[in-house]
Amino acid sequence: MSEALGSLGINLGLLIAYTLNVLGMLVILRVVAYKPIVSLLQQRRERIAEGINNARKAEEALASAEANKKAILDEARAEAQRIISEARTRAEELAAQIKSEAQQEARRIVEQAETEAASERDRLLSEMRDQIVALSMAAAGHLISVSMDEKRQREEVERFFTALPPEVKALGTEDLVVVTAIPLTDEEKARIKKELGTEDVTFETDPRILGGVIVRAAGQQVDASYASQLTSMRVSLA
Repeated sequence: MSEALGSLGINLGLLIAYTLNVLGMLVILRVVAYKPIVSLLQQRRERIAEGINNARKAEEALASAEANKKAILDEARAEAQRIISEARTRAEELAAQIKSEAQQEARRIVEQAETEAASERDRLLSEMRDQIVALSMAAAGHLISVSMDEKRQREEVERFFTALPPEVKALGTEDLVVVTAIPLTDEEKARIKKELGTEDVTFETDPRILGGVIVRAAGQQVDASYASQLTSMRVSLA
């Protein structure tokens, strides 16, 4: 074998020595360098895997943050819309309340003005009552050309303004309203209540009826005013 190798130009001793050197180098490398290199490569793989895992977690965290952001924004928009809606509703309610209060106040002012005007009218008519009665008495005496004492004249004039027609008995005795051309005295009011058979009577003054009375109750009315009689006369004569 040595001769065969020699014929090939290979020195068997050197070949064995070289082989032993290579084997020794491999053993040395395995003992000294292989394990550290393998460990380094393993650590590198672990770091890469950890980096990939961290990147995936970061991506998931970013997606979660975006989702949370969207949820928070949606909730904020919904809350803002709710606040706006409540504010609009409250503003409408407040405007309606202010309008209602203004209307009520306007009605109150009008009613108060009407009441004050009616009171002032009644006061003036009360102050002029004696003059109206005196003029009526003078006119009655002149028209009928009959001499009557003052008491009789006053009774006739008062009858002119306060006489109740017989038809009022059909109206009953509840919620009666008596309208006269001039304000009545307490004595006249008491007499009318007695004739009507009830204390449930409201008295009103309306100079436009001229004389006589109008009695109302439960949607019914007995009109014995002289204004109504004059209207009927004009219609019949037309």
